[in-house]
Amino acid sequence: MLLTFKRITDLRTDNDISQRQMAKILNISPDNYYDYEHGRSNFPLEKLNIFVNYFNVSFDYITGLSDTKMNYNNNIDYNILYKRLKEVRKSNYLSQHKAASILDDPQSTYWNYEKGVSVIPISKLYLLSKYYNISIDYFLGKSNKKSIL
Repeated sequence: MLLTFKRITDLRTDNDISQRQMAKILNISPDNYYDYEHGRSNFPLEKLNIFVNYFNVSFDYITGLSDTKMNYNNNIDYNILYKRLKEVRKSNYLSQHKAASILDDPQSTYWNYEKGVSVIPISKLYLLSKYYNISIDYFLGKSNKKSIL
C-alpha cells in the first residue's frame, strides 16, 4: 500500500524548491524523488527524516495527522521504533496477527518490523499511528509525547 502525502509537495513548492533541488538535498535521483512525492514508491524513513528536518516540521504534520508543524529535529532511533511498535501493540491487547491484519501484511512481516529485521514503511506506520492515535514522531523516537498534537 502506497500513500501520497500532499504536504510534501506543498512544502517543497511553497519554498520554491524544484524536485531536482529536493532530490539533491536528499541525495537521491530526481526520478526517485518524483516517485516518492507522487506515491509511486514509499518514501524511505531516513530520507523523509532529512525532509522533515530541512523544513522544520514533524512526521505527523507531513503525513497530515496533525496541523502542528513542531519539529523535533533529530534522527530516528530505530531501536526505539522496534521497541515502541511492540509496546504499543501489547498495551492495546493486540496479537501480532491482528496488528499485521491492520496493515494488510502477513504476521511474519509484522514480526520483522518489531524485531528490526526490516523497517516499517511510512505508509504502514501512518496506518498504525491512525489506528492507535499515537504520534509517528513518538514511534520513531523523535518525541516522547505519545499523543498526536
